[in-house]
Amino acid sequence: MSMNKFQEKFRHFSKLCTEDYLIRYANKGLYKRALKELDQGIHVNYTWGEASVKCELSEGTECTLYASLDQWQCSCPSEHICKHVLIAILYDQRQQAAGGEESAAASHATSEESSLKPAETQLSSSGLPNEYARPADSVAQELPLVMEQGHSDYKLQLELADTPSRFRWMLETDLATMIKSYTASMIEEVVFRLRYPEEICIKEDTLLTVQLKTQGIEVSFTDEPNLTKALCKLKQTAGKMAKLEALLRYRMIHGIHDMEVLSVRAYEVKFSLQTVRECREVLAGMLKTGLARLPQSYLAQLETLAIAAHSGNLPDIERSLRGIQGELQLFFKRHVRFSMQTMLERISKLYLALEVLMQGDISVKQQSQLVGSFRSKYFTVPSLHLYGLGADSWETRSGFRGITYYFYGLDDGEMYTYSDVRAVYYEDQQFSFAEHYAAFTPWLPSLTFSQFTGEEVLFQSVKVNEERRISSADGAQLTLLPRTKVTEVDFGTYLMDISSAFQHQPDSISLFTEPKERLALIEVACIVEHTFNKQTQDLILTVENTDGQCLPLTLPYSSDWQSMIHRLESGFGSQKLEHFYAFVRLETKRISPISFLKGQTLLSLKLDSSNGRMGRFARR
Repeated sequence: MSMNKFQEKFRHFSKLCTEDYLIRYANKGLYKRALKELDQGIHVNYTWGEASVKCELSEGTECTLYASLDQWQCSCPSEHICKHVLIAILYDQRQQAAGGEESAAASHATSEESSLKPAETQLSSSGLPNEYARPADSVAQELPLVMEQGHSDYKLQLELADTPSRFRWMLETDLATMIKSYTASMIEEVVFRLRYPEEICIKEDTLLTVQLKTQGIEVSFTDEPNLTKALCKLKQTAGKMAKLEALLRYRMIHGIHDMEVLSVRAYEVKFSLQTVRECREVLAGMLKTGLARLPQSYLAQLETLAIAAHSGNLPDIERSLRGIQGELQLFFKRHVRFSMQTMLERISKLYLALEVLMQGDISVKQQSQLVGSFRSKYFTVPSLHLYGLGADSWETRSGFRGITYYFYGLDDGEMYTYSDVRAVYYEDQQFSFAEHYAAFTPWLPSLTFSQFTGEEVLFQSVKVNEERRISSADGAQLTLLPRTKVTEVDFGTYLMDISSAFQHQPDSISLFTEPKERLALIEVACIVEHTFNKQTQDLILTVENTDGQCLPLTLPYSSDWQSMIHRLESGFGSQKLEHFYAFVRLETKRISPISFLKGQTLLSLKLDSSNGRMGRFARR
């Protein structure tokens, strides 16, 4: 009797239900129980309908199946896919296989005759239609890939076979349609993950499985063009993001880059346009009046605007206003550190940003960059192998104090930081550099920050933001490793000679991105001179390399590190320093030292020099 259309469709579906496919939809235990009951003699009677088949199992259970496992019914009380559904599918597979064996001899005897007749569906040697055929020696072909990221390009370790037509949707379906159910924050996190290299493996049978080996994640895609139908052991939000990441990495290795579509969804932002107008009007009035005629009451007006910017979801505008407020306070006090150029740069950049926000003729991502965020978003990184470079204490004119700890990423060659920061523009807020430097880290209770900055460490499951700042959130695991000698570490482009340090060019100022901190390590033979400039209140350490080239390193004076300045000015311990690395910050008009490194030891100048470590460092 000829098969109806649904029976033919179901038989086609049944052939695609491999062991791997069924285990992923159910689980291995259910699959084994179904096989065991089949081996014990259970049988199934099928009643074929127009769009479903009624399956009566010999032990009395009845279930209704369709040409997909997304929909089914069973008389048993299970709310999830049950063994009865698996038995109905597996029994049909065995029936087809048995029928194929019986007709094998007849098919061979009449091969010449059948070859003259056109077949309705040409089948491969595996028994599947040609479009689903797999090589006989590789029904499940695994293709390991190494994704090496460099300037957003990815290199394949092995050549990837052409994607079968069943999975063409992964490359051809419009991505914007597939990610409609994803929130902006979910997409932003997935985009962040893509910046890190990932070793992947492609496994292809009835499913196309993408393994993200570094993260230990596996996602299997069906032939249905729907991300929700993909299979992943991670649940809820984590599983949803894993499916999208696996799809995007798969598309990337095929040369498809979706950043334009992703950026539109990832950088949605809302802010108060009225506050933008008010800030622009106040700045315009300030420029028209001029600093010489500006009343001191203008400071209170800037404070009010900063509060309004905070309420209007304009964090970067608030920071810029407080920065201008700090500069203006120096101007009113006739302080030596007031810089007219800095003041003009701050006002010009803020005014231009406000003008662009008012016009609105920019992309969503650029708008998000101008508005900024109150708190950085941190995303989990599987592992980070870091080398401590030193710590620097600082205070901004906008009213923040903190300590930044610098680390070099030994795996990716990038600079990472951890910052302990407090807002001190309110009278009751204090920040003691010495106390915070001696405090214990959140990752290892027995490890102080002063020890942490000079270690080589391995983080597992640590959270990092876009600027590669490390979070202190729970969940990260920290392991201390034997510290490599500084001369044995490859610092890449961060290692400079004195000539290169003199020739460095400042980064071009961009409206939409903050200027990156320029950091470098310079090999030093000795310190040849130390002087204090009373006019600028700067301590200048002149260092020399083995070729006799000299470089001035500038440390600004502050009462917080007064004892450190006096010790360095008097030459205490520094005259004995020889053959070390200086970790420095390259600024527009000067080079500021952060720390000195020698062998396996480290000296953070502002935080260590005042407590006697300079002498111990020199004796190493």
